[in-house]
Amino acid sequence: MSSSSVQGPESPSELHARTVPGLHDEVLNVFRRHLPPPARVVDLGAGSGAWAARLVSQGYTLTAVERDATFYRFPDAPLIVADLNEPFSASLQGPFEGLTAIEVIEHLENPRAFLRECHKLLAPQGLMVLTTPNIENVPARLQFLATGSLRMFGRDPRFNDPTHITPIHTFMLERMLRDTGFQLVEHTFNQSRPTVTRPLNRFITRLVAPLLRGLKGGDCHIFVLRRQ
Repeated sequence: MSSSSVQGPESPSELHARTVPGLHDEVLNVFRRHLPPPARVVDLGAGSGAWAARLVSQGYTLTAVERDATFYRFPDAPLIVADLNEPFSASLQGPFEGLTAIEVIEHLENPRAFLRECHKLLAPQGLMVLTTPNIENVPARLQFLATGSLRMFGRDPRFNDPTHITPIHTFMLERMLRDTGFQLVEHTFNQSRPTVTRPLNRFITRLVAPLLRGLKGGDCHIFVLRRQ
């Protein structure tokens, strides 16, 4: 594992964000509210560097972590090459005041091991923001009822990512957080309702929503965690 800065042809505004539209905007609002800049932050699963560029533009000091160095294209934050399925905390110069993992945990083999590594990287009372696809919203429940498959985790590659291997349910995540030394301080979503493109599905979703209990929300969870 090595540290390197990777040059790329794109400007920060041209970097591709591999998330649902608007997620970075909402996460940035949440992150700034809990941890205003300046602060030393590590971004795990940095992808192209689109989110790293957003944080640097806001005044944060950022270190990026990504397994595939060839995909990272933001030259203004150093890159640490590491596999998040393996112990990775020793490869970084911690502790950090903040940590972000945007649409990462659902790609990993062992969420508890990942959270323990994140705990090692953070300073006491350090902040972590974690996002992941919402499998508890109304269209996700209807899809599971009709097909037995999970929204964003199904077999059809047109609507699902085959690298999504670990669905995260809020109740089970709360148990993981207690086991790994984190406190949940805020739970919100990228938007209040999920995106449903087909008119018939949208009608059914709105018709059924008032009848269902429990968490619903938008397309993605946003969890704000505090290291204990």
